[in-house]
Amino acid sequence: MEPSRGLSAPPGRALGAPIAGLALLAAGVVALPQLTRDSYYLDVATTILMNLALTMSLRLQVSTGQLNMAHISFMGIGAYASALLVTRVGISFWAALPIAAVVAALLAFPIGGLALRVTGPYYFLITFAFSEVVRLFFNNFFVDLFGGPSGLVGIPKPSALPWFGRALTFTTKLELYTLMAALLLVTAAVLVRLEHSRFGLVASAIRQGDLLAETLGVNVFRYKLTAYVVGSLVAGVAGAFFAHSHQVLHSSDFGLEPMVLLVVFTVIGGTGSVWGPVAGTVLMTIAGELLRELHHYESLVFGVVLILTMLWAPDGLVALPGKLARRRRVGVSLAP
Repeated sequence: MEPSRGLSAPPGRALGAPIAGLALLAAGVVALPQLTRDSYYLDVATTILMNLALTMSLRLQVSTGQLNMAHISFMGIGAYASALLVTRVGISFWAALPIAAVVAALLAFPIGGLALRVTGPYYFLITFAFSEVVRLFFNNFFVDLFGGPSGLVGIPKPSALPWFGRALTFTTKLELYTLMAALLLVTAAVLVRLEHSRFGLVASAIRQGDLLAETLGVNVFRYKLTAYVVGSLVAGVAGAFFAHSHQVLHSSDFGLEPMVLLVVFTVIGGTGSVWGPVAGTVLMTIAGELLRELHHYESLVFGVVLILTMLWAPDGLVALPGKLARRRRVGVSLAP
């Protein structure tokens, strides 16, 4: 039994807001290379775009009320899968990219199916344990294949792509930025469409009360598993790009610290909106670059910001404009 057809997105929610948000995101992505061609800034911007794909897909899973601590592991699975397909099997990056994403999604299906049978701390522990198992597997097993502690090196950059009689190359910082920008915009369009659809409404209902949603006929497990698999597929895409843009992989790239950073970016931005991770990722990645010289204190600063956000803006930075507007309206209405 499925939820009633009355649970559908109104026209304004389904069309206007997401189109405006995507247009603003696309404008920002296109404008940045026009402002600077400095390799450092392009590298930071490319990292931001990749983190956006990861945090937006993580937020899709959080939208059903579950925090997947193994999200970074599926990025690693996609990265190693793409790197090995290109270096060992000999296929092109463009064939390896979708295969790596599908591999991550296929592995997410049984892992999600197991983890989502439980809730609360048990779900957290299962996903965290899986993340550590994946990291240790890449680090300690099949060293000749995965590179072991020394890492997997010699990964080529994305191969040239035929395009209307010419070849598009992806070797420079600007070209890699352009590739990641295209992947992000496609990803964002899919995730925003899901958010402003019946799926997004049902996911929100599950997050607010999964038992109540189940009594109304919602197949809660199916929705949670779908969000888990789709989010992991996006992480696999980001991982494939990471492997070929950095050209070297280490198991530590997909460990606890980068996973915690993804959670911090997502929570600080706000999990109640698909645009929350965008705000959190952009601001905190830039802050991380500014604090690079204070590397030992970076985690401390992020922790303080997270605590302050939870105290003063529990819905995240993206909800602050609405709160300030409501307070202003209340102040005007109470004025003599």
